[in-house]
Amino acid sequence: MKVQEGKTYLTVPHEGKELTFQHPAFRGTYGNVAKAVDNEALGRPISSETASLVYDAFQNPKGDYESRIIDISKNNLFWEFTGNLYLPKSNEEVSNGVILENNPQIANGRLNMNRQSLIKRLQESDLLVKFVPFGYKTGEQNLIELQKNPYIVARYGEEGAQKISEVASKYKKSPVLFSFESVDEEKTRTSALDRYWDFGDRLSVFGNNWVGDRDGHAFGVCAPKKSE
Repeated sequence: MKVQEGKTYLTVPHEGKELTFQHPAFRGTYGNVAKAVDNEALGRPISSETASLVYDAFQNPKGDYESRIIDISKNNLFWEFTGNLYLPKSNEEVSNGVILENNPQIANGRLNMNRQSLIKRLQESDLLVKFVPFGYKTGEQNLIELQKNPYIVARYGEEGAQKISEVASKYKKSPVLFSFESVDEEKTRTSALDRYWDFGDRLSVFGNNWVGDRDGHAFGVCAPKKSE
């Protein structure tokens, strides 16, 4: 991990390039963190970017900045700005599954995901929008199941799914995915990483989070240099 002092910047490998985050993390509710990140003219970190940050921290767990990131992942919550729109079974072309959107709109502190707009973007092969039909495994799973889980791969990308699986190996118990096997009505949910103590020391990947008033953290993403 490269560290630049002053305003502190943390640079990690990400999908064949480098990704830079501003330190320290923003803290607050989902909507408040999004607003704080926006006010600094930074990017809201999506799931794959958060995976790269946390994974890299575990490569040097005793480092000053790395240990702070690990502390958040072990004792608090990381907001990921990848939205989940769960759809019930219907006669429509896209149904009975979840639409994932990177950097969805936020209104009044909550996700604002429009089904028809997202379906159109899916049909146009927008890379920021993906659909995963129900049938993927939820709940507790082993590391290979987590890495190969279609929902995890869609949310984090193949590289990110591998990184999340390796992060999960740093916990005592098998990871757990909180999502849905089916829904009776549309549900919009946020994404987050956490350690869920009710089920022991394990990585918990949340795809069913209410926004609520709970505090979470996120490191703002710096725009890449123009030469990149």
